[in-house]
Amino acid sequence: MNIPRIQIQQGYSKLGLEITRGQQTIEQPKPSLNMKQQLGVLEIERMKSVLEIDSRKAWSALGRARFEEMTDRIAQSSQQISMHNIAEIARNGDRMMAFHEGGNVFAEIARDNVFKDRPRVELAGEPGYDNVDITYNPGQLYIKYTPGGVTFNPEIHKPVIDYYPGKVNPYLIQKNYIFISTTGKQMDAIV
Repeated sequence: MNIPRIQIQQGYSKLGLEITRGQQTIEQPKPSLNMKQQLGVLEIERMKSVLEIDSRKAWSALGRARFEEMTDRIAQSSQQISMHNIAEIARNGDRMMAFHEGGNVFAEIARDNVFKDRPRVELAGEPGYDNVDITYNPGQLYIKYTPGGVTFNPEIHKPVIDYYPGKVNPYLIQKNYIFISTTGKQMDAIV
């Protein structure tokens, strides 16, 4: 016997999605440093050195002293010679006064005057190993340094952020369905 059959076919719906992704951009501008540099300052002050050489005593020992010194030396020597001569004249006067003691005092004085060494005026100074005086004053050096520096005044910029949201567009590819069909001959028969 041929029993009728019912066939049911079912189809699910199919959805499609068109997706546009969201986009985000971040841009970070570089900071500005605003840098300033102060230069260091170096100041150097130098005092000159002084070298003094006094060679007057050396020239004086060679007989080439300054005019004022030569005049003073001649005056002092002349005074000493004069005092020496006055003393000798006084001694000779004392000897002549004592002629009663005997001897030929006048002849002895004459002979001494002929052969004696006469004092001379000394024009040259006293020689010595340290006749040249040397004095040296070293100069001084003053150094002053003022350090420089660097100052920063940074300026920071905020980041620039842009966001473009994504989109979702759904669409229907296939609708859902139910399909019912029968097979067999006697649909209206009661069994």
